[in-house]
Amino acid sequence: MRTWASPRGPWASLALASAAALGVGAGCVGTTDRSDFNEEIQARGGGLTSDLPSSAVDAVAASLRVDDFAVRTLTVTPLDGTVVLDVRDPAVPENLDRYVVHRGSVGQVEPIRLTSGDDLDTQTFRVSDVALDQVEAMVDTALAEFAADGYVTSLTIYRRADDTAGDIVITLALESPRAAGTALFTGDGDLIEVVRA
Repeated sequence: MRTWASPRGPWASLALASAAALGVGAGCVGTTDRSDFNEEIQARGGGLTSDLPSSAVDAVAASLRVDDFAVRTLTVTPLDGTVVLDVRDPAVPENLDRYVVHRGSVGQVEPIRLTSGDDLDTQTFRVSDVALDQVEAMVDTALAEFAADGYVTSLTIYRRADDTAGDIVITLALESPRAAGTALFTGDGDLIEVVRA
């Protein structure tokens, strides 16, 4: 089992330096037009780094006061820095709550209504079992297969329902000026396939 450790490597530094250079979050109102900012992020593969999901996991773990926890899904939207996690309550495992984390801060928590068909034992997985520290490598691999001018619009992690092994899958939604597609990876960060829409 993977031990959870928050990566703060060169990609995270690059993302912070990019934000600073663009005047993001520094009180530099009007310095960079929003469309220029979006184009700059797209030129850098969509701005998806390991820091986005990792900082969200850190924030939720601190809120729950645990080192590791289980989720049904984890979705990252890099352009606005939002991460949504459907979290299995460690104190009451039959409950699921949706955490919305924006740039490392928990913004809201809402209960999720489950149905009789929901089986959290087969639908959830521990965040420590996912290669969140390999996000940059996955982005590079996906874009090399997809398009040189492509970028990532979202990352979603879930457990396959149609797979009897219940494998964890990481999907990257891809866009370029001429195409859309999806890259599928294993929970360990190994490429399964890139599919064009």
